[in-house]
Amino acid sequence: MFVVIQEISVKKSDKGGYAKELKSEYLPIIFNGEDIGHYWHHYGDEKFERPIKKAYRVSIHHSFRKEGKVQKKQFVLCTMNYYDLATDFFSLYDWCNSKISLAAEGLSTSVDEIYELVEKKIDPLIDKIQCEFHETEEFKTHEKHKEILTIYAAKKAQFSKQYELSDGEYDRIYDVFGKCHNPEYLEKIKREYKQRKEYERKSRSYQEDFYSNHNKYFGGSSYHNSISDNHTEDDKETLKQFYRVLSKKFHPDANPDIDTSEEMKLLNRLKNDWGI
Repeated sequence: MFVVIQEISVKKSDKGGYAKELKSEYLPIIFNGEDIGHYWHHYGDEKFERPIKKAYRVSIHHSFRKEGKVQKKQFVLCTMNYYDLATDFFSLYDWCNSKISLAAEGLSTSVDEIYELVEKKIDPLIDKIQCEFHETEEFKTHEKHKEILTIYAAKKAQFSKQYELSDGEYDRIYDVFGKCHNPEYLEKIKREYKQRKEYERKSRSYQEDFYSNHNKYFGGSSYHNSISDNHTEDDKETLKQFYRVLSKKFHPDANPDIDTSEEMKLLNRLKNDWGI
């Protein structure tokens, strides 16, 4: 039992070449009079030509004697295009599993044995073709595009994490190549992030001072409990509504040009006093 790989010519060239260009475009989106558009990327329509018109037919052959005569069995497993091998698109299991199972049954052997024979024969051919393809402009351009997309994804994730934003905010500023197109919006993000962090710092400081003084003058949590225990559950639901309305009104995000930290301090103190 042995494997035969036959090289054959094909009439039509492979039309699935990689794109020659990675493009970035701006998509304007107007919402409430404001442009909240973003940059998006895609491959260009022009593709590399693939001039090699070769394919490879893989088959299993077995010769044996029956009643003194030589007889042969042959099982064709698949036919692979040159560029299927070059781009690592070919998968022996996906393409040949059913045919290999039939061959194993017809030859009274195991599926694993046929897989081993085919892989031993086909792997050197794949290595040779891929080495050739890796020297082409098509492959080198495609690898460059993959590198650009990898760097873009990493920068986008780092930006979103740094400023605690959704991924879409990065695309309002940068294109896939990392070029900044909206420095004004970038400065706004940095400014709001700084204000947010300053508010959080002040809020933490206030909370620490408040509870420190609370414990100092009122002996722990008994004072807070005495106030909050005076409110019924219905009262607390109403107070929660008060808190939601006021917190939206005085939150720093809603007042980028006004320092509302004192109002928020008072509101947070009331929230604790109310026990909600």
